Amino acid sequence: MPNPDDPGQRETTPLAYTMQDAARAAGLSVRTLERLAERGALLTRKVAGRRLVDAASLRALVVGEAA
Repeated sequence: MPNPDDPGQRETTPLAYTMQDAARAAGLSVRTLERLAERGALLTRKVAGRRLVDAASLRALVVGEAA
């Protein structure tokens, strides 16, 4: 079990996912996530040439919370 007092052992929650990882986590296709992003229902950002999905936005989409 990780020791929360040891910074090297803390579990971290991702801030963003690649499109592929987000699709896998949500059980949706990459194309579906792209469509959702195009209509503004999913926040994405291009970083270093890669399209990343905001983790809070993905969670809100899947769980039904407001982002």
